[in-house]
Amino acid sequence: MAGQIVLGETVLKSVMAMEAAAPTVETLVAGHSVMVFRIAYSILRNHHDAEDAAQECFLRVWKQKDRLHEVNNAKTWLARIAWTTALDKRRARRAMVSLSMTSLSDEQSGAELMQSIPDLGAAADEQLAGAEMQQMLERLIAVLPEDLRHTLELSTVQELNSAEIAEVMKIPEGSVRTRLFRARKQLKEKMAVLLEGRKHG
Repeated sequence: MAGQIVLGETVLKSVMAMEAAAPTVETLVAGHSVMVFRIAYSILRNHHDAEDAAQECFLRVWKQKDRLHEVNNAKTWLARIAWTTALDKRRARRAMVSLSMTSLSDEQSGAELMQSIPDLGAAADEQLAGAEMQQMLERLIAVLPEDLRHTLELSTVQELNSAEIAEVMKIPEGSVRTRLFRARKQLKEKMAVLLEGRKHG
């Protein structure tokens, strides 16, 4: 009987230690709010929508607070929630846009569409400065195919490794590496064309 009491105390101490080590909603917000915002922004491309998605993400985490002790990797788990929250918000936004576009005239919707297309041109005689190069790179990333852009942003901006990206995006790790390779290759080719055009322009 004494052995059962010692075993019970050991198990109880172990469970209590695991629960104490489990992240709280407050620590997740404090430690990962920037990451959540960046993931949302990489999908939504709008500051206010990304803030709303980040808040919605942490609201979803709050609803699951009783299960936080079951989470193995809080960063990846939170990144996945941020990812799906932003995708849900984008779907809802697209549905609203399609409804509002039907009520606009063709002229108005065409003008709005032209304003939303990123401007890839810049003065050819300007010398590339660090800030200009950064802006050019951001534009090139913005026009990458969505699957490549999201993978690249999770890798470079969020600094997630291939396994974590695979878990967030629910794709095989090999696909993550392939997408990263293709995204970097496309960026390199597009950057070379733009820089070559500026040399001769």
